[in-house]
Amino acid sequence: MDTENGTSSDRYGQGESAQQTIYKPTVQVYNQWAATYDTDGNFLQKLDTMMLDEIMPYLFDILPHAPKLIELGCGTGRNTVRLQSVRGASIWALDNSHGMLQIAKDRCRSMRESLPDPKKAESQEFALRDILTFHATESTWDPMKNADAIISSLVLEHIPLDQFFSVCSKLLRPGGHLLCTNMHSDMGAISQAGFVDPVTGDKVRPLSYAHTVQEFMTCASKWDFTLVWGPVERKVETADLVELGDRGRKWVGINAWFGVIVKKLG
Repeated sequence: MDTENGTSSDRYGQGESAQQTIYKPTVQVYNQWAATYDTDGNFLQKLDTMMLDEIMPYLFDILPHAPKLIELGCGTGRNTVRLQSVRGASIWALDNSHGMLQIAKDRCRSMRESLPDPKKAESQEFALRDILTFHATESTWDPMKNADAIISSLVLEHIPLDQFFSVCSKLLRPGGHLLCTNMHSDMGAISQAGFVDPVTGDKVRPLSYAHTVQEFMTCASKWDFTLVWGPVERKVETADLVELGDRGRKWVGINAWFGVIVKKLG
């Protein structure tokens, strides 16, 4: 809560008045948020989309033919739709929120139907999976293993680094790639994910971690990943507000995003 003006202050730049801040389990928060997640002026989501326009083509160029792809934390399918045009790909879109996953399914179904067969992925599967319970449920992840690439966008904020890399290491084949984007720790030191409940007026937040770029790279090395692209740290610029909207204004000059591609060695 912004104590100076009594308005909510989260990573998405929302400025609605909030009654109080309530912390809930991450799954519960995103199930509740799903209905408005794509329409509530989420500026970091827009910035992430802008940056992925640059990164995704690079990743696609280094993928093998007919790759096996995992989106780890697909949310409402914002990036899953991009994967539909990877020719011959087998796609696993995973999320721990059934509300988010249902929206992703509907979104990708219409996208997939619009693509001619020679220009679309071979298959797509949506599955309810929670990274935080991976080691207790690992056998249910077996069909996803030996993937050529993992895409994880704005998910890492909610996961301890060692847990994240242990799961990615289990799922990727040797030589497989991980594309990861996340809220920058400079922004995380000020705020975190959350939304204003339109019914109660309360600010609702999940558990969040403000991982630094250096912490990410150190943990990547620990788990035998090597750098392929980046890391790129992105400040919000005044010129970005045309795309990001006015809710991004208070973040001008602040690092809000980082992105990186690493490769599993062993």
